[in-house]
Amino acid sequence: MSLRPLTLAEPTDDNRFNSIDPLDGRYYDAEIAKYLSEKTRVLTQAHIEAALAYGLAEFGICSQEVAEQIDAASRRIRVEDVAEEEKTTRHDVKAIVNTIKKELPEAAQPYVHFGATSYDIVSTAMSLQLRTAVQELVLPRLQNLQQTLATLAECYADTVQIGRTHGQHAVPITFGYFLATYVQRLGDSMQALDELAGALKGKFSGAVGTYNAISVFVDDPLAFEKAVLGYVGLQPAPAATQIVPAEGYIRLLDELAIAAGVMANLSHDMRNLQRSEIGEVRERFEPGQTGSSTMAHKRNPWNFENVIGMWKQVTAQVVNANLNISSEHQRDLTDSSSARFYTSSFALVASMAKRLNDVMSKIEVDEEAMQRNLYLTKGAIAAEPLYLLLEKYGHTTAHEASKALAHEAMEQNVSLYEVASQAENIASYWVKFTEKERELIRSPETHYTGLAAQKTRYICQRSLKSA
Repeated sequence: MSLRPLTLAEPTDDNRFNSIDPLDGRYYDAEIAKYLSEKTRVLTQAHIEAALAYGLAEFGICSQEVAEQIDAASRRIRVEDVAEEEKTTRHDVKAIVNTIKKELPEAAQPYVHFGATSYDIVSTAMSLQLRTAVQELVLPRLQNLQQTLATLAECYADTVQIGRTHGQHAVPITFGYFLATYVQRLGDSMQALDELAGALKGKFSGAVGTYNAISVFVDDPLAFEKAVLGYVGLQPAPAATQIVPAEGYIRLLDELAIAAGVMANLSHDMRNLQRSEIGEVRERFEPGQTGSSTMAHKRNPWNFENVIGMWKQVTAQVVNANLNISSEHQRDLTDSSSARFYTSSFALVASMAKRLNDVMSKIEVDEEAMQRNLYLTKGAIAAEPLYLLLEKYGHTTAHEASKALAHEAMEQNVSLYEVASQAENIASYWVKFTEKERELIRSPETHYTGLAAQKTRYICQRSLKSA
């Protein structure tokens, strides 16, 4: 008996299952598609054609009635009809232009795309689409995540947790402060994204950026360009070729990768805190949810791992974007196909933010485990304040003395306080310690957390206020 040959998929009515990109399949999100789909790209370009028509009317090249007709027609076109037209034109912008013209009376048709080159439309539409996606999709989702983290951070502002550097116990912090650092980092990236998206430029300067075509019809091409772009809220690129310079998009994509990296960093940390031997947090499992197909006891941190995986893809797109900085002379087409993948980075960051917000809003915190882990080193984490106090009272090799006592405590499995308080080599200094100073060594988990709680509340309240 042999296995039957593999059956290849036939298209289904549900396009999610016909997709190649997981963003259009497994990770499909209707809200993301609203802003970043191919359909939205086409409709945005049609919208720019309408803005051009209003600019033509403003400068007396066509009537206001014609501009309104073109605007209405640009809103009626179907992306399916554009795709069908492109089979003939073999040109995506020309297909949009022809499809709009079919919706117009003959007298209005010449004014569609009048005086424009394709990338007056494409570059301007890309800037508008990406700016809108950042402002209305990406930033709101990041803000939701930031506020969830801020709420959690304030709740656990005083919950002591061991701080870890190089994977080793360092000194105490609070779980709230751990989260607050991400509140701040996300806020910084959100501000940068807002500014960079707002700085995206458009153009109506023609085939090589020198306003050749429109100069035939208007006396002030710069004013014309500004007027057209004003209808969609964009500023002209100070200097363009056939295309808007790539740097604005690249900087925005770079910052998207930074935001994704911050989310991945948080996910790495939360994933590690779920290790069986640490167990300080847990992803909440829903009824019927499976952790492993074979190891039934497992509760895998799969949401955090998913976020980390998406971050890798966002970072990879940064390389693609930076390679588009070079376009030969006044332009070539080497960036055309690769730039179509820009939207995936915006979609991925939006998806990451939503997933991370969902899981963080339901996270389970084990404060007992945090306490248990604090005591694993028997107070050796007080080695830092011990050395500082010894130095304060004149010990010339305080760091070495503190290190030796901490190692002795760990080897004997007793507290650092017990060893230090009985150590003859530091006795003359120990007697000078105040009771408050000795408490730092006896109970660092309660007396050596610095400004963790105060900084947590400051960061979170500031973020809530700015929101």
